[in-house]
Amino acid sequence: MTRNFAFFKDLGALTIGSIALLIAGVQPILLGALAHDNRLTVNEIGLAATVELLMLGLACGLAAARFNAVRVRPILVAASLAHAAINLFSIPLGGVALVLVRGASGVAEGVMLWTAISTIMHSRSPERYTGLFVIWQALTQTFLAAALALLVIPAWGPNGAFMLMAAISVLAAGLSLRGHESYEPLAKGQSGEGTGISLKGAAGLLCVFFFMSFSVGLWVYLEPLAVHAGMSQEDAGGLIALSLVAQLAGGLAATAIGPRWSPFLSLLIGGLLNLGVAAILQSGPTGLSFTLASMGFGFLWIFMMPFQTQLLIRIDPSRRTAMQLGTAQLLGCAFGPLSASLLLSDATIGEAPAFFATFMVVAIFVLVGLSARRRTVPAGLVP
Repeated sequence: MTRNFAFFKDLGALTIGSIALLIAGVQPILLGALAHDNRLTVNEIGLAATVELLMLGLACGLAAARFNAVRVRPILVAASLAHAAINLFSIPLGGVALVLVRGASGVAEGVMLWTAISTIMHSRSPERYTGLFVIWQALTQTFLAAALALLVIPAWGPNGAFMLMAAISVLAAGLSLRGHESYEPLAKGQSGEGTGISLKGAAGLLCVFFFMSFSVGLWVYLEPLAVHAGMSQEDAGGLIALSLVAQLAGGLAATAIGPRWSPFLSLLIGGLLNLGVAAILQSGPTGLSFTLASMGFGFLWIFMMPFQTQLLIRIDPSRRTAMQLGTAQLLGCAFGPLSASLLLSDATIGEAPAFFATFMVVAIFVLVGLSARRRTVPAGLVP
């Protein structure tokens, strides 16, 4: 009974983290609606998206460094209620003021995400919990995106979206009251390791950063790439839906496999397959080939995320480096699209797959370097 109750606390923490990341799944819909209402310019759309994700990642990393062994519930309740208030405060705003307020929202979201990452890192099977988290995250984002696009925004505009997200944040505050009271400090590694992030740990985080720069960058540009390849807007929208289904399948597959596969080998193979996907998309494929490549990309993106957790734990068994996983992922999420927006244009949209492939090449290079430095490299499966 106690174990089941603890699992429900864990699930509540993962739900709070998923609520924190809802904005990542609905940004195109919400920001597009704000632009349609002339509350944001095209440049301000990119700025608002980047600022919120950057603040989310930085706040999550700071919380991971500062909030261990403290009373968790009051912090999470305050962050959740602050997030609700910020969404309500966003209703009358536009322009630079709205961009700044969305940055403040990212701070609250980062603290909320911290409880999910802490729960994962304190669990007995962090790779399975990571898989569960990405599945739950994909489901909640898909549900909210559909609700906003089909019901809320057509009836009430972007202000209705802000009100719905505020209500969901109040739900997160309620979950916080029934969640974990505190997290124990993570144990030190061997020979006194674990007091900070080592050079190898930093390299592991850099590897994750570039994996996510590739994935989110290509995801943001997937729909315009589909249109560039000759697909209609309706078909491109259906392509995104199919890719989301493939992402869910990737999360389920990674969760089922769990700790049996080597993270080094899994990420290496996944990275090489992603380079193949980028090469297909770069070649200007037909509609069917484009769809299959996009679904393969969606599957690989989510399938590889639990192995990123395993990679950081292998590098630093104290799990202190892995506590900064969310920060590395979210900063990568912001860097990929931001760098593309500075270097690509409507005329060069077809070069996007090759551009993002450079990030994957860097990630693979760092991964191979980390693998070469390991004293023992398991062949294929982890014993």
